Amino acid sequence: MKNNKINVGITEIFMAKAGLGMNGFDRCFHGTIKREIDENENPVVRGKILIKNDVHDGYVYAVAEDQWKLGDKLDELVVMVVDKGLHDKIGIFFKRYGFEYHLN
Repeated sequence: MKNNKINVGITEIFMAKAGLGMNGFDRCFHGTIKREIDENENPVVRGKILIKNDVHDGYVYAVAEDQWKLGDKLDELVVMVVDKGLHDKIGIFFKRYGFEYHLN
């Protein structure tokens, strides 16, 4: 008998915004979220947003128990990077798989 099961992965696209800029929605950044179950059987949502513009080229990561709280955290992180200079100073970081992971 032939196996008719297909292996499908779903990727959810997620958006974080740093408020409205002068041109409207020019301060929106996109990434992905993954839904998982933690070791205590609780739902967890992990987000990874790419911040790429004239000044920045990097990611912000956050974890929350639902997509609404995750959205709030990612919006806040984007504002901290874009408006408040969170990554302006190199600070402490480590490199893994070609990426710099900043510990600030």
